[in-house]
Amino acid sequence: MARGTSNLTPVPPRHLARYLAEGEVLYVETRATKLFYFPGPIIVLLIMFLLDYSCAAAFRGWARFPLLSGLFAMVPHSPSIYRMIVLDILLLVTLIVFIWLLVRYIRWVRTVYAVSNHRVIIKRGIASRDIDDIPMTQVRGVDVHQSLGQRILGYGTIRVSAETGAAKSIGNEDWLGIPKPFQVQRTIETVMQNPGMTTSPFVQPTTVIVQNVPGNPPR
Repeated sequence: MARGTSNLTPVPPRHLARYLAEGEVLYVETRATKLFYFPGPIIVLLIMFLLDYSCAAAFRGWARFPLLSGLFAMVPHSPSIYRMIVLDILLLVTLIVFIWLLVRYIRWVRTVYAVSNHRVIIKRGIASRDIDDIPMTQVRGVDVHQSLGQRILGYGTIRVSAETGAAKSIGNEDWLGIPKPFQVQRTIETVMQNPGMTTSPFVQPTTVIVQNVPGNPPR
């Protein structure tokens, strides 16, 4: 989920700490929501596992689901190559769906979006890293699109418009599946409207342990 709020409360950086300039703080740091990337591939993969098992059960006499296994039982017994072809096709489709899920996972984990007091940032990559940013002075607007389904699930699409000469790779790109998109929009607009605002960097709270000094009664 997106961390940070539109009242400009700094958040501790999890993925971008080494890329921040001195005095730069983050107000939002997020990946796309898992609800955008994973439900489709996972549902299709579960369906394929069900079909794979039903097909194998019909051909090998395993415990079966009556309806699905009954359909596969209609495949001719002879020659047996017919049954093997059907099962091989299903397994191939299952492999393709699994690769689809893997690609989605890589796309999800490799991209981080952030808003700081100086710029809008996108970090891409796993082994290699690419950092793209738009200085807040070059941001001209933030648009949000949210369908009915996305509104129910709490995510949407964000596009940051930048003036000519800014990083086109992120200035004209849709950021898909961003959780709490209107909150992110308000955060960016608040920073844009307060360019001279002073902020304090996030400080990790410390734990203080007070020990009684011998000879002094506890307070």
